[in-house]
Amino acid sequence: MQTLPKMKLSLIFQIILTLFIIIILAGFYYTYIVKKNNTNLETLKDGNSKNIDKIIEDEISNELTNIEYNSYDNLGNSYYINAKRAVVNIKNQEQGIVNLENVTSVISLKNKGIINIYSKNAIYEKKNHDTLFYGNVKIEYLDNIIKSDNADISFSQNISKIYNNVVYMSDNSNLSTDVILINMKTGDLKIKMIDRSKKVKIKTKYDFN
Repeated sequence: MQTLPKMKLSLIFQIILTLFIIIILAGFYYTYIVKKNNTNLETLKDGNSKNIDKIIEDEISNELTNIEYNSYDNLGNSYYINAKRAVVNIKNQEQGIVNLENVTSVISLKNKGIINIYSKNAIYEKKNHDTLFYGNVKIEYLDNIIKSDNADISFSQNISKIYNNVVYMSDNSNLSTDVILINMKTGDLKIKMIDRSKKVKIKTKYDFN
């Protein structure tokens, strides 16, 4: 008579233990496997979303090669610009903004001289022909060479601004400055420092003893 209750008790204990183990395994499965898979899925979705965005961005951009523009202003100056590669993003198309690579430009100032500009990149505005050159900028003007990081050509203001790590090289001397301005009405060139406490650094090729 006493053996039966003990057997029932043992059976009940085994059932409870089995349920307990099942609960632990289920919790482990949900915590470490299901959640991890969901996380990986979300990561995959984010990655795919970024790839899709990149594809869409590429598809809404027009790419051209060996593109060139020619223009003239009311002062009789002419402007020519050529790029090995040009990209027009749809969102900038209405504004007429073109991103250029491997750029060569020629500005002919009437009765003043010719400005040759070379740069790695440029941003060109078709509406007013203003151009922002950047990356290994090299300018040839009046038998002199100017190197810088940036050069902004503004036809609307008739000024060329050369700035950032500017080095001006002539036959007789080299100088370092902050900014060089070229007046496209008069052809005059102005050299200045942004910080007035600093002076333009000049290195002459002549040796004075």
